[in-house]
Amino acid sequence: MLLVYVLLMLASGITDLWIFFRISQVAASKKNILSLGAVVLLLPILCVGVIELATFLEILFFIFYFRKSKEKDVAIGSILIVGVVDSIVDILASILAELLFIEDAIYLNLLVQIIVLIFTVFIIEIFHKYFYSDLISENHKVFIGLLFYLYVSTTLTIIFYRQTRKVTSLSIFFTIFVLIQVVFAVATYGELINIQKHLLKKSQQDKLIKEQKQLQEYTRYLEESEDELRAFRHDYRNMFNSLKISAQEGDTKELIQKLDEYTKTNLNAKAFEKYRDVNHIKIKSLKSIIIAKLTEMYGSKIPYNFECRDDITKIPNNINELDLVRIIGISCDNAIEESKALLKQNKKAHIEIMISSNEDGEFEYEIQNKRRDSEISLKQIQQRGYSTKKSHSGMGLANINSIKNKYENMTISYEVPKGYFDFYLVIEPEELINS
Repeated sequence: MLLVYVLLMLASGITDLWIFFRISQVAASKKNILSLGAVVLLLPILCVGVIELATFLEILFFIFYFRKSKEKDVAIGSILIVGVVDSIVDILASILAELLFIEDAIYLNLLVQIIVLIFTVFIIEIFHKYFYSDLISENHKVFIGLLFYLYVSTTLTIIFYRQTRKVTSLSIFFTIFVLIQVVFAVATYGELINIQKHLLKKSQQDKLIKEQKQLQEYTRYLEESEDELRAFRHDYRNMFNSLKISAQEGDTKELIQKLDEYTKTNLNAKAFEKYRDVNHIKIKSLKSIIIAKLTEMYGSKIPYNFECRDDITKIPNNINELDLVRIIGISCDNAIEESKALLKQNKKAHIEIMISSNEDGEFEYEIQNKRRDSEISLKQIQQRGYSTKKSHSGMGLANINSIKNKYENMTISYEVPKGYFDFYLVIEPEELINS
């Protein structure tokens, strides 16, 4: 009898360990296998007849073991799944044993337990990726809370069975009630995910609409600029003849006055410069982010200058466009935030942006902005979690560095000359790095 119990506990412990590593994707290192395996295999043997206590202590140990690990949440969620699975296995085995009248048949009971374990392994093998996906999603804390609820519910159910030691109307009712609660909890979680997906989709649609409006504004700007140029070309001869007479007569004062009046009435210099050089960017994602940020600067009345003299038709092959867009977006946001802070203090703000690409395929991007008078630690502003509300807008530089670390041919530098912050990025063609 004892041998059968030990064999069953070993099989259950090995299954628990396999389920944990399968779902959590925690490294099955020698240290992890020995440490966790010893607990999973020994606790059920030490807690003879009180399997629920063994499972509870097992969960506590796993939480303690991974308390300082970056995989803490995934590990906690995975061991809770193990706890839920153990309870469900016990419930199913107990019900089958009662219904088949094999409670006193030791070996048949063992066979039932093994069949249920094999079925459990089969189910976990099918769904382990979905469990892991939920444990690393934005809703992982909600999912872990749901698992905790399921663990408590199923554990209470199996304790009730062990107390009655037979299938009664009350135990069946209690089991059905728990199952309804489980289905309700899972359905609620599923509905929460669907609502979030809907909100995310709506957010993405709003973003696309905003980008479309910005592109429409850019198109309207080009059309208006073309009209202005056409009108200027149409009457510049008359203007030139008038100015020519003033110049010949030596009346320079009148000449300057006429030029000034013509500029004010016919050319809105600021609007004319709004999207200057953007037409040289041929990559849609880059063009879109630049238009968006220039529009924000213009709308916030931040003086800026954008320069792109080369046609940007491609970036080095190994660079993900979205990574480059994120870097440009973060650096522009930092400059805009700092400029807004300067304007609030009634101080001058200015942003300079430059993008270029040479014949070898080297890509350069630089943004420089005026900053408030404060001491800046370049090391500090690149640290994750650094708050910049009281100093320069360095928020996001840690994210930029994490992107940069993905690419050997990407170089980023920061400089803080007096009164300015300078961000400079260079991407060399991959073939030049490998040569």
